Amino acid sequence: MFRVNVAVAVADDAQSRIYEVAAACRALGLDHSATLPMVGVLTGSMPPEGLKKLLSVPGVLVVEVESAWPGAVGRG
Repeated sequence: MFRVNVAVAVADDAQSRIYEVAAACRALGLDHSATLPMVGVLTGSMPPEGLKKLLSVPGVLVVEVESAWPGAVGRG
């Protein structure tokens, strides 16, 4: 199964519950690899068709997809 690497930005007002946000993202298919609470970011990978579901998680601000092109940034 094809997966893309993602960084999930957590909103400022949800940073105190970043581990709850991470659990909700895992429930939607995120293969969670790291939680960076100091900057409010979760990293991991998931199938591309599930990316929009991550945006429905309360507290998720942005889902950024790792781009295959150097210097380019994609957003889900």
